[in-house]
Amino acid sequence: MWCNVSFAEYIDWRKCHRAKFATYEQENNGRVEGKWIDDVLTINTDAGIVTRTIFKDSESNKKLSEILSELAGKKMHTNKIQQTIYKIENFAARYITAIYIEESPGTLTEVKLFVNLDKGEFVLQTKIIRTRNTIYGEAGEVGYESEREFKCDENFSQSTDDGQSGSSGTAFFINNRGNLITNNHVVEGCELSKINYFDKEYDTNLISTDKTLDLALLKVDLKPRAFISFSKKEPRKRQLIIVAGYPLGEYLSDDLKINEGKISSLKGFENNSNEITVDLAINPGNSGGPIVDENGQLVAVAVAGMSKEVTEGISFGIKSSAVTNFLKTNKISPDIKLTSFSMNDEKVNQLLEESTVYIFCE
Repeated sequence: MWCNVSFAEYIDWRKCHRAKFATYEQENNGRVEGKWIDDVLTINTDAGIVTRTIFKDSESNKKLSEILSELAGKKMHTNKIQQTIYKIENFAARYITAIYIEESPGTLTEVKLFVNLDKGEFVLQTKIIRTRNTIYGEAGEVGYESEREFKCDENFSQSTDDGQSGSSGTAFFINNRGNLITNNHVVEGCELSKINYFDKEYDTNLISTDKTLDLALLKVDLKPRAFISFSKKEPRKRQLIIVAGYPLGEYLSDDLKINEGKISSLKGFENNSNEITVDLAINPGNSGGPIVDENGQLVAVAVAGMSKEVTEGISFGIKSSAVTNFLKTNKISPDIKLTSFSMNDEKVNQLLEESTVYIFCE
């Protein structure tokens, strides 16, 4: 399960270690210790990659080379600097999941990187999908998994970009008084959230949040060109729905993305009755975006999806009825259409363009 918040952040973590000493296994189960000099994790969420660079001292590098040479029966050398680039898959609030796939003749290795941005911790999960044992001259399918935890020094964050770091997502207007809805995890921890509306930036005021529903109510000092009304109809399976948002933030482009799919279930993750399940490919950055019906009326708010390592095309939205209750507790009555007038694709697109905004954190 992952939430669809997008980040625009560049951080270097230095002096990250699994332990004081790194250890290597020999075939006779002996252990040789060698000290790491540095382990650097560079996170560039704007480009969608995490780079891990390992620096080793000469002694540990020499010992590892000797071990590998003995096992392989030939002279082998290891690099003092090792670098791996992981592709960011998912964002969940201040957590990042990235993946690296290494394929060589007879071997396929998958390495998952789980990063906690707040604590300066990361976990490496290595899965050998298939391998051929060339060292011992044996061939066969072998699969195993291993997991290693790393913690960085207290002052782990060495650098960020020019102050533009922070989360981003999607929000939309619900009335002509400047009220907006988005997800709580999009604005949580932000000192100030801003929106970009027709190439102009506006400061927002946070009115209320609901962490359980994962909703946030904001207000901005402007009258929008359009806003999204709420459907009075209950959602139904196989109902056509349309989602609008800014997947991957402005890294992909600053143009609103509009996609369509269908409702596959009237419950969400773990039987959550406040959510629906949709077959849309909702991506990081879609968080807080509107999910509307063919008439442009709100059906749900995009919130999360299943990790791509589990399945494809399973995402979740918070039902408009739950959003209505949230608004009423804050003394705001959503605009609910009692009648539905058919809108063509062009009009629905225009409505979404004029009511949906890019929201980012400073």
